[in-house]
Amino acid sequence: MVLNIPHHFSALLKVFNIKIESLVVPLLFLCFSNVAFATNLTVAFDGELSKAVKRNINSYLGALPKTDLERSAFIYSAKEKAFNALNSLGYYQADISIVVEKDPWKLILIVKVNEPTLLDNVDIKITGAAQNDPAFTALLNNIDIHHGDKLHHGKYEKVKSDLLSLALQRGYFDGKLIDSNITIKQGFDDANINITYDSGPRYRFGEVNFNDSNLKPQLLTGMIPFKKGDFYNTHDFHKLQQQLQSTQYFSNVQALPAMKTEDRVDDYTIPINVTLTPAKSHQFDFGVGYATDTKYRLSVGWRTPLINQYGHFQETKIEYSPINPTGNFIYSIPLGHPTEDLLQFKITVENDEYPDLTSKVYSAQIGRVLSKDDWNRQIYTRVHQEAWHYNLDEVEPNIDWSKQDNVQYIIPGILWSRTIRGGSALDPSSGFRQIYNIEGAHLKAGSDNSFFRVHGRWNYITTLKPKHRLVTRAELGAIYIDRDAELAPSLRFYAGGDQSIRGFDYQSIGSTVPSSSDPENPELIVVGGTRLMVASIEYQYYLTNKWRVAFFSDGGSVANKGEFNPVYSFGSGIHYLTPVGAVKFDYAFGFDGDKKTNRIHISLGAEL
Repeated sequence: MVLNIPHHFSALLKVFNIKIESLVVPLLFLCFSNVAFATNLTVAFDGELSKAVKRNINSYLGALPKTDLERSAFIYSAKEKAFNALNSLGYYQADISIVVEKDPWKLILIVKVNEPTLLDNVDIKITGAAQNDPAFTALLNNIDIHHGDKLHHGKYEKVKSDLLSLALQRGYFDGKLIDSNITIKQGFDDANINITYDSGPRYRFGEVNFNDSNLKPQLLTGMIPFKKGDFYNTHDFHKLQQQLQSTQYFSNVQALPAMKTEDRVDDYTIPINVTLTPAKSHQFDFGVGYATDTKYRLSVGWRTPLINQYGHFQETKIEYSPINPTGNFIYSIPLGHPTEDLLQFKITVENDEYPDLTSKVYSAQIGRVLSKDDWNRQIYTRVHQEAWHYNLDEVEPNIDWSKQDNVQYIIPGILWSRTIRGGSALDPSSGFRQIYNIEGAHLKAGSDNSFFRVHGRWNYITTLKPKHRLVTRAELGAIYIDRDAELAPSLRFYAGGDQSIRGFDYQSIGSTVPSSSDPENPELIVVGGTRLMVASIEYQYYLTNKWRVAFFSDGGSVANKGEFNPVYSFGSGIHYLTPVGAVKFDYAFGFDGDKKTNRIHISLGAEL
């Protein structure tokens, strides 16, 4: 004989274990109704219960009472709620009694779970078009409900929720549950689960209708990630919104499926209506910051997100710091997708203060920017002009290496980059960034010198376990050139500073030359190098959600061919997480042969 719980009072009596003594509890409360109760109440358990069982009972009990009246109601309903909590986990044969203590008030639940109800038959069926959908097949194959398992109402409800959610994601808008029930057999030892879901037909994408826009229609349609007639899925629908938003042409993008029958082009076809709100014609931003590498920094940016109907846009940014004032102007022309295929013109003016020299750079670049599958690729050619002088404090320079102080190059190159992160963009729990750059110049192609330059940088983050984070980075580079001294400073390699080898001054590590031809003056100046190797490992521990401590070691070398003079450092720091990134206070000891240094580093930003 099979009993269905919702319709049999005798089963309910067994489930809730109703006894005469249970009626005593509300009578006791009536007797004490006129007594001044203390408002606090604690709940304790007596019995061998797992953490999951205790947690579920507490969840059903709800928040502890704050008033006398709430306490009375809480105690009165506690036993029934505890039974419901146990039933949801498959314990239909539990024994529960309660003890109430005063001064202080304490509710003790004496619980014996007994044997759980096990699943005998699990029957989950899908009818309609979804019957042959691989996504639904995969869902059924991964359902965590099997014959012999303990009955768990949460898992049962999750199956129903997953079916309905997947149906909406994949365009089964007429789908519904035909049957869904749990049947408990007499004696409460076994139970059956029956779920039947009818998906109905699967809808397809219809026309995508845009409201009036200043853009050429070809630009908008080029950002649609699906074709008319493709099966509907929320991934492509959301991707349409994301692609439109990522252009920054619009301040707001609202895409809605036209679900009303009268709006459909034909049966089982869903048109998409997109409302686009233009962004402001001119956007300005201002910034201020500080880092030990560049000292204080002031910045102003100007962006015109949409110059004309062809989707052209420009960005202008000026940054000032005592070490590295910079100005950039970028003009972009979409060749296809506005965020995936661009023709870019770039002009840069930059002044660099190295420890022993000052450089001024002027460059003009034209290139194509391609983005696909998380990879960004730039193919470019730039005209690079640079003038520099050494800070020699009136010491007569060595003629052999200081002849050339003004050069011009025509540099073709290619740059690849990819960044994948998990969690917060400003404080990712995991991630990997890789950057590769290959470029060069030749005397016969209009340059003052010939060189070939390769450079790679990698940043990796992983969370070992909660509160424990590991951050690593590495950097390698090589320049092949006949005359090292004639290479412009900005094209050489340097190390040292907040983002390189801590414990050393900014860009203070590199090949050196004597500051004078006078053999009695041994002072050396750093001129960079043609070989670069830097690595760092950092362990971080989160004290709170906002504060973390760090312990790190950096090391590496910058030298010319045939040289290798490694330096290394050890240090620790404390970081504070802000809405714009982590503020880092690091202190490091540096070791360069017999020479020892120490330095405080302050920086702001994320590791990726």
